[in-house]
Amino acid sequence: MNYIKYTPFISNNWMRSLNYVHKEKPHLFQRVLDSFTESQLESKLWLNNELNKIQNEFNNVAVIGGWYCHVLTNILIENFNAQFVCNYDIDKDSKTLSYKFNKKYKDDEKYYCSNRNLFSVYQPIEGRQRYQGEVDLLINTSCEHMYYMKDLLKRNFTTSRPLCVLQSTDNDEYDDHINCVKDPEELAEQADLVDVKYMGTKKLSNGMNRFMVIGR
Repeated sequence: MNYIKYTPFISNNWMRSLNYVHKEKPHLFQRVLDSFTESQLESKLWLNNELNKIQNEFNNVAVIGGWYCHVLTNILIENFNAQFVCNYDIDKDSKTLSYKFNKKYKDDEKYYCSNRNLFSVYQPIEGRQRYQGEVDLLINTSCEHMYYMKDLLKRNFTTSRPLCVLQSTDNDEYDDHINCVKDPEELAEQADLVDVKYMGTKKLSNGMNRFMVIGR
């Protein structure tokens, strides 16, 4: 599947969100536009296609560092019938804007955004996510911006052992790319994945190598 379900309510939520940013938060407008680039969509559709080959339905999803989480939430709820998606992003503007982009899903109580840092020993997963039951899918499409995922997994998801979908890159030219990897094997090793269902590399339209692993 090389597309997302761009329904009328999605169009309405996204257009209203873009207008809001343009008028009220113009300093963020280019950053928001960057979240809609061809390469951003390529990586999310790649995730959609490979994950669908392994499992096509999930109940309770945790997204780590999901940014505005518009495209990904759409994919998870519309394509994988996710009943609840919690996006953990420490950036407060991302939380505010993600609620605007995902207004319909938020109103339906299927989407929540938290500013908790799950790498911290003092900030466990959200209570409302625990209320949904065991987390059965965990996604991080920006591992290059964070520490090793094995620390977060051991601290918060030892019992549930969710299926993990992780993406990273070997492009270290950006200051906030603090944890690049040389290949998907290193990405899997950083998360201590032992049951690997998928491992691959994709050259994106912007020239960047993207690595992805799926496993437990």
